[in-house]
Amino acid sequence: MGPRRVQTRVLIACPGLDHVGRGFETLARECFEALRTEGSLDVRLVKGSGPRRAGELVAPTVQRRSGIARAAGRVLRRDSYDIEQTGFALALLPTLAKLRPDVVCVSDLLVSRALARWRARRRFAFKLVVSNGGPYPPELLRHVDHVQQLTEPALQFVLDAGAPPERHTALPLGVKMAPSLNLPTSAERRRLRSALDLPTDRRLVISVAALNRYHKRVDYLIEEIASLPAPRPYVVLLGAEDKETPGIRSLAASLLGDEGHVIRSVPSDRMADYYRAADIFSLASVWEAFGRVMVEAMAHGLPCLAHDAPVQRYLLGQHGILGDFNRRGELARLVAGLAEREFDPEVAHERHRSVYERFSWDALAPRYAELLRRCARTARGQSRG
Repeated sequence: MGPRRVQTRVLIACPGLDHVGRGFETLARECFEALRTEGSLDVRLVKGSGPRRAGELVAPTVQRRSGIARAAGRVLRRDSYDIEQTGFALALLPTLAKLRPDVVCVSDLLVSRALARWRARRRFAFKLVVSNGGPYPPELLRHVDHVQQLTEPALQFVLDAGAPPERHTALPLGVKMAPSLNLPTSAERRRLRSALDLPTDRRLVISVAALNRYHKRVDYLIEEIASLPAPRPYVVLLGAEDKETPGIRSLAASLLGDEGHVIRSVPSDRMADYYRAADIFSLASVWEAFGRVMVEAMAHGLPCLAHDAPVQRYLLGQHGILGDFNRRGELARLVAGLAEREFDPEVAHERHRSVYERFSWDALAPRYAELLRRCARTARGQSRG
């Protein structure tokens, strides 16, 4: 009888999960579910709030939007998000001592720093893997054992900067999507739009992004669509609000009017309805660490209009409709120039297939599992030593 195979023990830790809806939280949830299904790892998920489900643990933290976090941040001169990360890292320590994982996966920078300091003091051997969705420059990640770079351009950037290749792996974000595309019929789309209180008689341009100017450049998208002659497309802006959102609302109201746009914050489980109701997707930001919303839109077969930059080219490939979004009039030109072929069902299926083969969890879960097993082998060797 041969030796019993030891399963790699993996802990995925995310302070904002179950009370924040960013990419970090989506990755943690979907990665946990995909790796449990993949089956070769003993994987647990630790989050900062919410109910305990199978395989999940809670390390309660002060939530960044709470009055306590804001007050503590003012006293300590730190962002309330920093307060949340620090509290989570402290609450996580008993779980680490009890479970003794081989690998801990995080995306939040301050959590990774706190765990690295604690590991050094306790002489634990777990490996610390960071998914670099910040993205954080190499000098801020010297304390971690391995860095998941989300795109090939990101990996090339850090290698050109002199980062050691053995500490970095290009591994895209997995995105939950169906193996095949089920396009709505014209009648189904009309019913869906009516249910969502959206126009049924004009094309819809959808953008999914934080409602701000400084990064997502939602103001650029509004101004570009507003510059088109009537009947221009109806604009659907979906995303989380921040301090710049009131200005975005005011701009959209003045340039597009109430009859030309809607701005909403939508739960993630409702997003598919909006993608299925739309005709065109656009993201106006000129840089992205990954930009999973572009992959989501392609997975629903939508033509995607984006800035011509390395990450966007990497994600969208030959199916992207790209231009220089630093130029006024560029997005308007792309929208006006869309050929009827871009709305052909056959082309929609090609877009879905392109992202499914590269970014679906069906395609990527084995690669995630192999990376974590590789990191764990080093951890076990150090532990025995």
